[in-house]
Amino acid sequence: ALVAGARSGLATAGALLHYIAFIVALCLLVTLLVYPLAVLLGRIGPGRFARAVFPAQAIAFSTQSSIASLPAMIQASDGPLAVRETSRSIVLPLAISLFRITSPPANLGVALYVAAMNGVDLGATQLILGVLVAAIVSLAAVGLPSQITFFTTTGPICLAMGVPVEALPLLLAVETVPDIFRTVGNVTADMGVARILDQRDATTR
Repeated sequence: ALVAGARSGLATAGALLHYIAFIVALCLLVTLLVYPLAVLLGRIGPGRFARAVFPAQAIAFSTQSSIASLPAMIQASDGPLAVRETSRSIVLPLAISLFRITSPPANLGVALYVAAMNGVDLGATQLILGVLVAAIVSLAAVGLPSQITFFTTTGPICLAMGVPVEALPLLLAVETVPDIFRTVGNVTADMGVARILDQRDATTR
């Protein structure tokens, strides 16, 4: 970061701000897509769902931890989301452990941004490999802040796509802001999935 700053000055700051905006936009887009899915498949009003998930989202925003948001998620499931205890006691822990909806697009977005920074042209094969590796890595990643797992989740994607990894330490310096929106999206999706699966189970019985 020091070398890059000495060489390019404010241009580096501009590139980092652009990177932050790009990854945050991806996470927000994925999060917004959860709402109509939860409303349609979970059979819940949009306002009711938004109010129910907001406390857990606030905790996720401040802690960058899905696990720390779990008590608020359980409280919302038992309250306004009206998810049965038998459903949420299984779905929420599994979702926190495995279902990180923002991780694949955000991690792939990091690789795409690095490729653009370095002028790397990506073909269809490289993009397909990137998508596959991003999906697999998201399942294997532990539930820790992205700053801790940044290299282990984005590095394999970059390597699979033939993208240089030298810029990753520079991007890690500002990963805190994107990680906030990653966590908010994951928590929102976890609660949406809990409602959807509970409704499906109730319908089939």
